Amino acid sequence: MTLIKKLLFLIFILSYLNGYTQKTLIEFESNGRTQKETKRNPFKKFIGEWTLKNDDWTHNWGDGTETIKIPNHHTISKEINTDNSLLSIIDGPEPNGHIFWSYNPNTKEIYHLSSFGTTRAGNGRGIINGNGDIKLKLFFEGEPKGTYRIYNYKWINEDEYHMKSVQFSEKDIETGLFYEGVFRRVKK
Repeated sequence: MTLIKKLLFLIFILSYLNGYTQKTLIEFESNGRTQKETKRNPFKKFIGEWTLKNDDWTHNWGDGTETIKIPNHHTISKEINTDNSLLSIIDGPEPNGHIFWSYNPNTKEIYHLSSFGTTRAGNGRGIINGNGDIKLKLFFEGEPKGTYRIYNYKWINEDEYHMKSVQFSEKDIETGLFYEGVFRRVKK
């Protein structure tokens, strides 16, 4: 086998394993939970596979606003084993990561934990409305002390939502830094 054939074979195998790994990492037992029980989950609209619509991502990290293409973005979101949880695994171009949401039905609050790359750990809380729109106030490692981000997830239709994150200073003033995108459900 020539070197080129060996390299192509290796690339093919690694591509397959990457997709297989993400899929198997989030597959777990439902412990007998039914679809009817899943319908009680406040995050039910988010359950599924997602990608960026048209691969478009807009941001300002301090050098002005730009829209870029992020091909192969892939998110799988599933409830874990309660009516009040959602785990999302985000895969594609770095940084990969995960997000965990837990809903407290007594206080009506969402608790958020996330980790992206090697240092971007986030935590915070927020609310969800009757349409499934979510607003979160989050704090991240690696961002200036005292700053926080407001995340808004707004449903466009049953298969698309818009997510925008805006950074605020310790004085509750927008810093101008943000990122956003429209996510579309991957149809099987």
